[in-house]
This record gives sequence, structure tokens and C-alpha cells, in this order.
Amino acid sequence: MISSRTIVAAVLVCLGHAAGAQVTNSSIAVETAFVCTGSPNYEGGADLTGLNFGGSGTLAIAPASSPKGEFRSVVMFNLAGAVTLFNATYGSNDWTVGSLSLILTSNYGQAGVQPNNPIFNVISGGRFVIEWLADDDWSEGSGTPASPTTDGVTWNSLPGLLAQPHLPLCTNDYVPPGVNVPVTWPLPLETNLVANLVSGGNVTFYFYAADDQVGYLFNSYIYGRGNDPLLTVVATPCLIILSGAFTNSVFHLTGRGGAGTEYQIQSSTNLAAANWLTLGTATADTNGFIQFDDPAVTNPRRFYRFSQ
Repeated sequence: MISSRTIVAAVLVCLGHAAGAQVTNSSIAVETAFVCTGSPNYEGGADLTGLNFGGSGTLAIAPASSPKGEFRSVVMFNLAGAVTLFNATYGSNDWTVGSLSLILTSNYGQAGVQPNNPIFNVISGGRFVIEWLADDDWSEGSGTPASPTTDGVTWNSLPGLLAQPHLPLCTNDYVPPGVNVPVTWPLPLETNLVANLVSGGNVTFYFYAADDQVGYLFNSYIYGRGNDPLLTVVATPCLIILSGAFTNSVFHLTGRGGAGTEYQIQSSTNLAAANWLTLGTATADTNGFIQFDDPAVTNPRRFYRFSQ
């Protein structure tokens, strides 16, 4: 038989919420800024480390060896809307992050092109790193390349951000795709990042060069025009048993999981047992519903679980 505790938990989860397949939410960045070192090859000044460029319409990545100096960028997203959507669909905390990606677009996306503002390096393919930062306590500021300020994040303030936990997520190969062509960068489901996401607060990503070649510009949300930085989160329902009941001497199980996903149906007469017997498999339908019939129930006590 199925334990009464499992039945009660299932009823509480399913009341008022559709099972549903996966749900996708794309959030536009809420804070963006690039920081840079400057270079004697840029007429605006050799030292830009104390200046803010958070009001710029673009973000940039370039190595220290670049003619115009090194560029790094920080981007913040707020996940409150995404978490509200997922909770409304599946029930509070009854979902998990299935996949995660950043979508970045540039109106300077051709290799060899010099952006109009001479502060930036020529567009070039290469490698760059995306990190997650635990510290969301930074301000983008209002500075632009034409009128820099000191009212937000600067190159000199980066050590303060990096004093808190920060983790490299991935190293990526950038090939300039052309003008206004979105590029999707998949992100790993790193534990700290996922915990940050599901809390529904702010999430910060940090971008910097991984070789001496890359010259990457992508639009900030300030430039907008449909090319905003987007964080796309795909949520899937947690795997759960919804009900179990006898019908004509057959034990009928229902559950919920990821749409189209195959699960193992397992049983045991003892919850403490290390090994569970696999009775068969069942595939969730397009709405995530799982059904399985066990006609061979002989024990007075039997526990069930679904496993992937």
C-alpha cells in the first residue's frame, strides 16, 4: 500500500494547481554596466578605472592586451516574476529549474568592425567566462562613454564584489554572428546559482575575457529595442505521487513529472531497504501526468516511488 503520509502530501500539492508541462520565463536585465581600464590608445584617457559607465547602451568584454584596454561587464536580473509564475503553475516550491540560459544580442556583431565610439575595441571572436556573483549590492550608475560618472560600479570597485562568493559557470567561444542576431549561452545548473534563482531575488552575472582575442559587445537593457539581455529559466514540476487506489484488485498509481519523461516505478515492503524492486516504467504525457497499474499486489504492506 502507499503510505498515508505520501497521499496527504500529494493532495496538498495538487489542490488548485494544474500539473502542466514545463513553463518558460524570460526576464529582462534590471541593472547593467561595463567597467574598463582605459588605454593610451583611447583618446578619452589612459586611466578609466575610477569611472562608471552604467548608463551606456552596450556592454563589453575584452582582454587586458586589447588596444583600448580591458573590459568586463556585470548584469543583474530579478527573478520575482519568474518565481511567482512557477509557484502559480505548480504550487509553492513544487517545481525545479530544468534549464537556464542567457540570450545576448548586439548591434555590433560583425568581426573586424570598429564601434562608433572609439572607447571600444574592434569586434573579434574569442573566449569569455560567465561567472555567478553572490553579491547583488551594486548600482549600475549613470555614466556613459561620452559623459562618465562615479556614481555606480567601476573597475576599482570590482574587488569588493569579488570579495563575496563567486563561481565560474562556463567558458564560451564567441563567434561574431552578425548584427542584431541573438546568441543563446546555456548555463549549468550550479547549486548556488539555482538556490539564488528559486529565492526570487536578484541574480548577478559577471563577464570577462578568457583569451587575448575576444572583443565582444552586446546590448544593455538601456539600449533596448528588442535586443535586451534576457535570462531564460525553464521550470519543470517536481516528480511526485498524486494518488494510489485499488480498482478491481489492481493498484492504480498516478503522479506528476516532466512532460514526455520516462520514469521507473519501484516498490518495497520496507522503507529502510537499500534496494527497491523496479516494477516497470511509465512515461508522463504532454501535461506531465503519470499513470501505472500494479496487478501483482500480494503483500499486506507495500511502498511505491517514482524514479528517473
